[in-house]
Amino acid sequence: MFSSFPCCRLSSLHAQFSLDLDVQCYEFDGSTPSVCAGANTTASAAQDGDCASQAWRNQGGFPVNARTCKHLKELLGDAYEIARLKLKNPDGPAPTSSKAKSKPASKSKPASKTAKPASKASKPASKGARTPSKRKRDDDEDEDEEDEDEDGQPAKKTRTQPARKKKSDDDDDSGPTAYKAAPELLLANKWDIEKGPDPTGWLISEKLDGVRTYYDGKQMYSRLGNPFTPPKWFLDKLPKDVTLDGELFSGRGKFQDTISIVKTMNSPHWRDITFQVFDIPSKGNEPFEKRIKHLERLFGEKGTHASDKVEVVEHIAAKSREHVLEELKKVETLGGEGLMLRKPGSRYEGRRSATLLKVKTFYDAEAIVTGHNEGHGRNVGVCGALLCKMESGKAFKVGSGLNDKQRKNPPKVGTIITYRFQELTRDGVPRFPTFVGEAVDKDEPKDAEVPEHRKPGAKPDADDE
Repeated sequence: MFSSFPCCRLSSLHAQFSLDLDVQCYEFDGSTPSVCAGANTTASAAQDGDCASQAWRNQGGFPVNARTCKHLKELLGDAYEIARLKLKNPDGPAPTSSKAKSKPASKSKPASKTAKPASKASKPASKGARTPSKRKRDDDEDEDEEDEDEDGQPAKKTRTQPARKKKSDDDDDSGPTAYKAAPELLLANKWDIEKGPDPTGWLISEKLDGVRTYYDGKQMYSRLGNPFTPPKWFLDKLPKDVTLDGELFSGRGKFQDTISIVKTMNSPHWRDITFQVFDIPSKGNEPFEKRIKHLERLFGEKGTHASDKVEVVEHIAAKSREHVLEELKKVETLGGEGLMLRKPGSRYEGRRSATLLKVKTFYDAEAIVTGHNEGHGRNVGVCGALLCKMESGKAFKVGSGLNDKQRKNPPKVGTIITYRFQELTRDGVPRFPTFVGEAVDKDEPKDAEVPEHRKPGAKPDADDE
């Protein structure tokens, strides 16, 4: 319709339309270049909300059809973009007009520039981790594995603000707020089945294979602060005066299904998702047992917010180490991932803590994809294995666990993936690793914490001889 008009006329024509016109009335056929030399946006791509700019890519917390930037607004007009985003993301935050940006906000740039030398000075120390971190911000729509890191170390302060990127000339603030500061969540250490502390009296729950989710009383966020976009009817089932910690979950062995659903705006499959709540950070100073009782009063069978979409994760008291191992075997037989152990009387700490332990007979870790091996046999013409690099820098391949669709369209180079294995080789790389999924809430690879006595070649302790 507008394919023959130059960009400057395209915007002016949009201004003639009434604001209450449905956004779907606008039609584009052409490939007129946008007014931005830095973004190769075309009118046809712009109609779908696509832009090649860094500012557009940095909104990875939103589905690709619910992002905007100054280039789209210059090409299509503010009225069109506001209407389009309202249609695509009716329950999301309202976008701001490009004309409404205040001068004080734009004058904050020099402050960020003065901070650059400091970040450059620290660059050599973290050089290995910065490349995947940048990739994750640019490609964050390819999202998540589970909630916790596998590093077994206290959470680094630098990782509590992963959502911030340095401003460039291509950035703008006209889009929806894609990120907030990462919530300070309680993270688990790994419990060693053979030599971990005595779990008697600790509280056992199933370790769910879902997506870690923080609810702030208004909206749901991932562990890194990326917003999820559940339908309004889903959020309406939650109270507004508390914060909640849990997982979006669709069933054992359905992690990839869960990821696909929670990434999709207005997906009808949200009806298959439940919010499995296991803590209430807003009451974090109370003992864990009291926090669970409060959750039961909210979401239990006769709770004030009882719903089939919100469930309190069940906990039972551990009788002994053998009891924990029996429960672990039951859960794994049913296709579950493992168990969690919570220390009785513990408070909610917004960091990694020894009061929360995870129990598994296998290890999960993250790696960065560096390439693809061509398949053979039944996989001729598609990806046979992912070439990967560990946090330690060691290279290995992941060939198992990829379905046919993933082999045809494998994770891109630079993507952080989660893989699973049971033991390391003598070279310190995973033996028979299995692909779990793209790690949505990991911005750098993390190796699994394997106890020394479980590493190949380890000498047995005197107690074991």
